[in-house]
Amino acid sequence: MKVVAVVLFFFFSNCVADISDCKYSTGGKNYDLSHLKKDYDFNQTVVDSTDNIYTNPDFSNSVNLSFQLGVCKNVDSPKKPCSGTSAVFMYDGKNCVSLGSMDVSTFEPNPFQDGVYIDYYNGDMIDHITRYEARVYFVCDKSTTINGPVFEHLKDDYKAHFHVFTKYVC
Repeated sequence: MKVVAVVLFFFFSNCVADISDCKYSTGGKNYDLSHLKKDYDFNQTVVDSTDNIYTNPDFSNSVNLSFQLGVCKNVDSPKKPCSGTSAVFMYDGKNCVSLGSMDVSTFEPNPFQDGVYIDYYNGDMIDHITRYEARVYFVCDKSTTINGPVFEHLKDDYKAHFHVFTKYVC
């Protein structure tokens, strides 16, 4: 029982997150993404490779996707045919899927110590076990003037990855 208490104390004393406020603290660093807290609507041309796994290199078999992404929040007004509560919607011209909800989300430090990311879980069901989810990386770039998200790829058929270059995690 002592080990569990020590682990919980260590975890809660080193990581403090309030996703709805868009603030995260870990390892003595404080991140305030509240300047980015809003809905982002964007379109992106991506590659439709085998089994509809979307990626971002330049190949000839491309498709246009529309995204609505809420940073630290669910999207306020989903565009038709999207509906429901979600932090990220992806629309391919025929179908709209929820990629995850603010209601089930976490903040974590980026693997390369260059910012933080938010995981949004509990998106639409794919099968009886698996749901879509999204990860939004906020990467330090002191010189960027664009603070909007970019779709990177869909990993393992259900994990959407986005990145945002921003000065707010430097």
